[in-house]
Amino acid sequence: DKIGALPGQPNGVDFNHYSGYVTVDSKAGRALFYYFAESPNNSSTNPLVLWLNGGPGCSSLIGAMTELGPFRVNNDGETLFRNNFAWNNVANVIFLESPAGVGFSYSNTSSDYQHTGDKSTARDAYTFLINWLERFPQYKTRDFYITGESYAGHYVPQLAYTIFLNNKKANQTLINLKGIAVCSNTKSILLHEILILNYF
Repeated sequence: DKIGALPGQPNGVDFNHYSGYVTVDSKAGRALFYYFAESPNNSSTNPLVLWLNGGPGCSSLIGAMTELGPFRVNNDGETLFRNNFAWNNVANVIFLESPAGVGFSYSNTSSDYQHTGDKSTARDAYTFLINWLERFPQYKTRDFYITGESYAGHYVPQLAYTIFLNNKKANQTLINLKGIAVCSNTKSILLHEILILNYF
């Protein structure tokens, strides 16, 4: 999972980063892909943040490489440079490709691509987090925030509610959820379109 260096990565990178797959349904052969950038300073105390791009169907690597991730792509399309405003300067950030079929996330069961929805996406994202925390146990009790944009206005609150219900059912804090944040959300398509029209 640990990345030695990304292609075109600049010298002097002072944080660890990881990527890989986490199985969310072994019977269906369904696994979600993630990219994780630890904080260069205070990674042992900084919060854990999950980022979800929306769409639905947009890769969260868009967020990682063009918005809030630690690197940006140079004009040559081959090399990277550090993003001075990256969120991993103050948090440890997971970029999750969700649901299966988005980006590098996949399922070996074709019906998984036909029967999708916000609730099943939240269930898979929750299973991803539980299994990911087994791989990175140092984050199990860390303050955790769910963030995203666009259609993640649906994903983020549904995942937060799923975490809340499972913590309550277990009568313990399985995931230490502290808050959520959504920007440019499409919780309401009508409201989203009205806001765009008012802007112009």
